[in-house]
Amino acid sequence: MNDTPSAKCACQHCGLHLEFPGELDGSTIECPTCQQTTLLSIPAAAEPSEELTPAAIASALSSRVPKTPVSFLYQFGLLFVTLAMVLLPVLYLALIAAAGYGVYYWGTHFSSLLTSGVGGARIFLLKAALYIAPFLAGVVVVLFMVKPLFARRPKHAQPLALNPGAEPLLFTYITQICESVGAPAPRRIDLDCQLNASASFRRGAWSLLGNDLVLTIGLPLVAGLNTRQFAGVIAHEFGHFTQGFGMRLTYVIRSVNAWFARVVYERDAWDVSLEEWAEEAQDGRVAIVIAFIRFSVWCSRLVLKLLMYLGHGIGCFMLRQMEYDADSYQIKLVGSEGFEATSKRLHVLGSLLDRTYKDLRPSWNMSHKLPDNFPAWLMRHDAELRANQRTHLEDTLGLEASGLFDTHPSWGDRIRRARQANESGVFHLEQPATKLFACFEVPAKQVTILHYTDDLGIPAPMINLVPVSHAASADANFQESPPPTPTAPRIRVKLSTPPPS
Repeated sequence: MNDTPSAKCACQHCGLHLEFPGELDGSTIECPTCQQTTLLSIPAAAEPSEELTPAAIASALSSRVPKTPVSFLYQFGLLFVTLAMVLLPVLYLALIAAAGYGVYYWGTHFSSLLTSGVGGARIFLLKAALYIAPFLAGVVVVLFMVKPLFARRPKHAQPLALNPGAEPLLFTYITQICESVGAPAPRRIDLDCQLNASASFRRGAWSLLGNDLVLTIGLPLVAGLNTRQFAGVIAHEFGHFTQGFGMRLTYVIRSVNAWFARVVYERDAWDVSLEEWAEEAQDGRVAIVIAFIRFSVWCSRLVLKLLMYLGHGIGCFMLRQMEYDADSYQIKLVGSEGFEATSKRLHVLGSLLDRTYKDLRPSWNMSHKLPDNFPAWLMRHDAELRANQRTHLEDTLGLEASGLFDTHPSWGDRIRRARQANESGVFHLEQPATKLFACFEVPAKQVTILHYTDDLGIPAPMINLVPVSHAASADANFQESPPPTPTAPRIRVKLSTPPPS
């Protein structure tokens, strides 16, 4: 066994991370990736950083940031958009009523097609088809339009709720940030495995009348940011809640948009049955009736899609303005430079996330192996990102423009606003955000398992968890493992970036 201590450095040309015995410090080697000669050197030890304590956090966040003024015209516009969004579901109900009345009118005023005795049997069958097909299609369309009103909301993954007594430093940190921006503190903090953080009403519409908030923190976000960057993200989320009236109107706008998206895109057993009937129909006349029904359902969904885009276009303009408002609190807390650095960091992590899921597929397909710590797995990919690739991602951050149906402004527009504000910020404490947790690895592994089972739908007994340190040599490690036996249960799992909740 070799007890020689090892060291790490990066290739001076391509940025590849290299691990070498400490005794080789100062020597040169040929980089295995770019084939260039690079110097092996042990980085100088960093000066010990200030220990994170509740007192240190309270001192660093002792200053209050000024409230961002909101014009009367802005509030009036937000109220107008909210009323317009509320009218869209009313219009949807009116369409259902109109469709129902159309079915009733056809059934009562065209029944003569069945009672008329003119013509022979073939003529009667033709008239019966002309009467029954539109009537049946109308009934199905009405049922498909009514169905979303009673459809259950999709089940989301259950986040991991934190005990304030177990993580006092994190709760102090969050509470101090809320006091700095003038927002109510959350009553609960949840953890999940998304590259995101969000503050929301804890019980949905039932919490609109109070300040019953919940903060959901994605641990990959914590793993990838420092305390200053993470504070800016939290300030942004709670900056929304500094305007109680505006945030409640925004909740209505987002809820209506989400509901229309469900109505248009959600599929259930009814849709599957209709498709199966169309495929299995042997009689040509039955196939024609089913095709007519499917066309009618498609037309009804087309109308709903137009309503959805109308509502999305109306609401997204105001949502983008709300994001600018929330950005202002982040900029005032961590400064314009801190906002830009955080934006670049989030862009890099977001780009790495797809690659992270892509690298999970070979190990899962061959041996059902998955890393036991997803945030650490993402950070491993971040550490292996070459310097030129990182620079390219950061330089291309502001190239995309804001779209009509974007709920958030483009990064370029947001960074330009931050530079124009030219704020120095009041919070400059920079340490790994993972230090806010007593032992970050424990909740990280817990949310990883919840992510696999709840978000990705993988049965827990099938998962073979391996330490991230072992997964570092994933290709060799996983190829050595035999594939599952033919008698083992096999499922298809989509290992990709899950949609935002």
